[in-house]
Amino acid sequence: MKKNLFLTLMLSSFALLSIGQTFEIRTTEGDEGYLYVQMRETSGTGTPQTSDQLSDLVFQIKWLSSLGNVDMGNVICSSYEITKSGTRSVQGGYYYQEYYADNTPFAFPENWTQNIWVTIAKMEVGTGSGTGTFEIGDNAFVPTGVNIGVNLVDYTPTVNGSATDYNFPTIVYDHVWVGGNASVPLYNEKSWALNTNWQTACGDVSAAAPTSASNCLIPGGLTHYPGNVDLFGIFIAAGNNVRIASGGEINAGELASGGLANQLLTFSGDLFVQGSLNIKPDGSVTVLGETFLNSPQSLIVEATATGTGSFIDNGTITYGGSGSAKVQTYLSNAAGAGDFYIHQVGPTVDDEGYTGSGTGADLSAFNVASGSTYAYYWDESEVLSGDNDQGWKNIYSLSYHVETGSGIALSTTDATNHTMEMTGHLITGNVSTPTLAFTQNHYELISNPYPSAIDFDALATANSGVVFAKYWIWDPATGNYLFRNGTTGGSQFVQVGQSFFVETVAGGTFNFTNTNRTHNTVAFRNASENTLHLNVSGGDFGFEDNLYVRFDEVASSGYDVEIESEKWVSRYPDATSISSFTADGTELAINVLPMDYLMNQMSSVPLNFACGYVTGYVFNFDGLETFEVGTEIWLEDKLTGGDWVSLNTQSEYSFTASPDDASDRFVLHFFGPTGTEELASPVIDLYSFGQYAYVRNNTEDIIQELRIYALGGKLVKHIHKVDQKFLKLYVGNETAYYVIVAVTEKEVFTKKIFISK
Repeated sequence: MKKNLFLTLMLSSFALLSIGQTFEIRTTEGDEGYLYVQMRETSGTGTPQTSDQLSDLVFQIKWLSSLGNVDMGNVICSSYEITKSGTRSVQGGYYYQEYYADNTPFAFPENWTQNIWVTIAKMEVGTGSGTGTFEIGDNAFVPTGVNIGVNLVDYTPTVNGSATDYNFPTIVYDHVWVGGNASVPLYNEKSWALNTNWQTACGDVSAAAPTSASNCLIPGGLTHYPGNVDLFGIFIAAGNNVRIASGGEINAGELASGGLANQLLTFSGDLFVQGSLNIKPDGSVTVLGETFLNSPQSLIVEATATGTGSFIDNGTITYGGSGSAKVQTYLSNAAGAGDFYIHQVGPTVDDEGYTGSGTGADLSAFNVASGSTYAYYWDESEVLSGDNDQGWKNIYSLSYHVETGSGIALSTTDATNHTMEMTGHLITGNVSTPTLAFTQNHYELISNPYPSAIDFDALATANSGVVFAKYWIWDPATGNYLFRNGTTGGSQFVQVGQSFFVETVAGGTFNFTNTNRTHNTVAFRNASENTLHLNVSGGDFGFEDNLYVRFDEVASSGYDVEIESEKWVSRYPDATSISSFTADGTELAINVLPMDYLMNQMSSVPLNFACGYVTGYVFNFDGLETFEVGTEIWLEDKLTGGDWVSLNTQSEYSFTASPDDASDRFVLHFFGPTGTEELASPVIDLYSFGQYAYVRNNTEDIIQELRIYALGGKLVKHIHKVDQKFLKLYVGNETAYYVIVAVTEKEVFTKKIFISK
């Protein structure tokens, strides 16, 4: 031990402190999680200054031997030149490690102020893991004791305080955020990817940006904080253990509105938040280790009209002290004052204000506009006549509790957009809904409980004993339901805070699991094989609707409950609507037909269209690329007549409609790919479907004559000069075979057709 080595120096070289000086020493935990050794002067005249000389310093850090032979590591960047002395020792049920200052006197690196603690060392607690108390050994603990020498005068500090419940091993942060580099390109002062925005633990500029192996510290008191920005493309930022100190913050995806989408931060270690982690609508954060939230609203998942942030944890979430999180849900309102603009929502946290049993949130957490917020719960047992509106029941009491995984409908009548905010504990791990009924119409309203999107398809598969793989979500912007079944319809992903209807197979609970969470911001739209998507919109009223027609090997001509979805009628009587019917009369939003229908030469699908106003409307079609090459799809408008519209070359059809128009005005005609080779040379195709014959003229010639004969030779129809590419002819209502003949100036085309009732 090197102690009191400088007493032979001339005392006149130093300005002595008063003999009456007293000092204290302690261990404590710093904002960044290091184990601190701190000292302060508590009385006397004069305090150590930068001009004074430190001539002696020795202390021990001790811990109970029950914690194990913990490796007290080196001092992290000590300006007091403190060195570890030898190996660990044992004394009276404690392990301890001794430290001392270098043996050359040096000036104090900073001026002290009486009764203000000064950090003289940041210590690394190495091997082992757990929580324990680390403290300074007092002067009687070991013969060398605790001592500070200032200007050749020795003082024995009093031990005052210890680091209790200290988590070890200590994380040494090799990347400390400083920010503020405003070099070109713009926004670099907030760029996670710029190495000059980072320093080492000892204050040097980092050689590189953080990687998945880097421990990152975001201190408080800075001007610029990381916004996860990379102007050269979608940036995926990484870190290992990440600590946001008090006053510090990370804004994940902050500048994504400048053209960058899906900004992603992934931490392969643990996340410690004393400050704030703000996840913007284009930001996503994944923590592969543990998450520690130690301040009020220390994690915020933000939502705006452009989207919602996303957070996925993979360990456990621990809330220290007053720690909590906040999740936002953006509620648009495009209705006029006094009108309803309903959203299907659910609890996004376990509400910190709720004191009862169970999980979720009271209705008061959903009360976004006092006096003009209206809420409804769904009661499946009340739907007796097929009218779904019977299932909605108004909620009046703000103490009404909405369980985690359950859904409600919410609306304001103040014609104002709102951001609903719920504060509490984030929902993670396995979540089960309250028991779903199977009594009346078999539809139940549940919600995504997590602060990220969920993969509905995977969850439906895992819960196939309780629900079908289908959902319905009310879309106030279109005045109709978004829907999905299997791989057809809306997106397979359901967003943060979104509730959705499921159709039950039997009574039971729907179980959510962490494995089915995902970062996703896609719109509610998706295409599967052999699927045509029809969207209809029009007028100044904002109404839209969707229909999907698909062909599948397992489908029948009737209602296939597992792969088709019934049409849910809009809550608005004047809404625009499009649907089709099965052979047994079930109205469908997703109509799946047998694959044989597509493989036939022609298959016709009547549409059911309704509107509330006399105005212009537009059909938009997509999904033609999901069909085999050579498939042709045509739209027939029976009201206007004339040629059919080829959807292969024209994906949009504009028309004027009235509420008085016949609902069966439109028909889709599918010509399968089997005739592709034949169509290589110009021909006239002759088909039949039901009571009608169809003529498709692929030649450049005019049909001079068109004749239809019964098999006995009787002429049933005779038409001259058919100058149309498509023609539909009524033949009769008796089931029989006929022969149809088309004559041009160059050729005669003949086909035997079958007419059925």
